[in-house]
Amino acid sequence: MKNKYLTLLAASSFAFFMQACGDDSSSSSAALDEEKPAEESATAGQLFVVGSDYESGEIRWIEDGKLSKKSISIHQDTKLVYAGSKLFALERYGSDNLALINTEDKKVEWEVSLGDGANPADIVAINDNEVWVGMAGTPEIVKVSMKDGKTVKTIKTDAFMTKDAYSPNLADLDVTGDTLLAIFQRYVTDENWNTVYPKGLLAMYNLKDGKLLDTIQLAKQNPQAIAVVDGNVYVSSMGEYNDSWGTDADDKRGIEKVDLAKKTSKLFVSGKKIGAGVYQFAVDHKANVAYATAYGDGEYPVVKIDLESGDVKTIEGLDNGQGGLVVDEATGTLYVGDRSFMEPGVRSYDGKKAALIENSDSKTLDPYSLAVVK
Repeated sequence: MKNKYLTLLAASSFAFFMQACGDDSSSSSAALDEEKPAEESATAGQLFVVGSDYESGEIRWIEDGKLSKKSISIHQDTKLVYAGSKLFALERYGSDNLALINTEDKKVEWEVSLGDGANPADIVAINDNEVWVGMAGTPEIVKVSMKDGKTVKTIKTDAFMTKDAYSPNLADLDVTGDTLLAIFQRYVTDENWNTVYPKGLLAMYNLKDGKLLDTIQLAKQNPQAIAVVDGNVYVSSMGEYNDSWGTDADDKRGIEKVDLAKKTSKLFVSGKKIGAGVYQFAVDHKANVAYATAYGDGEYPVVKIDLESGDVKTIEGLDNGQGGLVVDEATGTLYVGDRSFMEPGVRSYDGKKAALIENSDSKTLDPYSLAVVK
């Protein structure tokens, strides 16, 4: 992105993964085509959806197979995250709040300010009582009480800032064992408002006390999301934006795979195979697959990635994944927020076909972020 404001918006809403692969840009495997049916005994979670028109925001949920008629008012730039058996709303750029959503009563339980310009990026549970919240707009990660939202500890991340930057631009968090993982974009805007992206950085902290353990240089620029799947660590990236504010299908972006023991990271699935850089991202841990939105020039198809082979398959009927991806791992169902002009809405994908979920209200805003509550 060439504009600082647009960069801030883009940096606050991406996520994904990658280690060396071939140059085939449209490969797929039989394994990807053999969909396993969900277990009949599995209980589906409840989907919650942030809708946004970039001026106002709302949270709705699925009731009787439709998106609810009732809604909760929320900031227009909000990311939903289910962590520690709680649903949190990260009210981002321009609001800088954290809210706990009561999923039974369908109301905001509490809402707290994280400080001017904080722009919260992600949240992970420490235990049943506390969470870590990572900031994109300020150089810190804070430990917050689930009871009332009060900050009980702060980790400063200013050591990872690029010269003249205001923040190291934390993009995403995850946990492996007793270690907190955080990825940083570390971009800076020059005197002409052009955004300069160095390679991303992965930092590891003690999950309980936040002590810095180590750092690893990432292979690509502009990382968006991190995920731990079957003991493996994947980081997705967008790379630099092109003149159309999209991303190219090349080896400068994609999904990299991190070796924590060796402190190395290598490209696993290239943007050439995916079709562009990775925007939205979701993981099905049981199936060892990932879903990604390829952020091209005006096109945002959803692809399925086999995390063992690295094979990629474009999913028919899911042509726009800008508004969020999430997997209900109890059933294996993928939900996609489609913000396309012609037919926006939330779509479900059961491994065989995509279906549009009906709205109960004609005033429902286009999907912006999704979360499944178990």
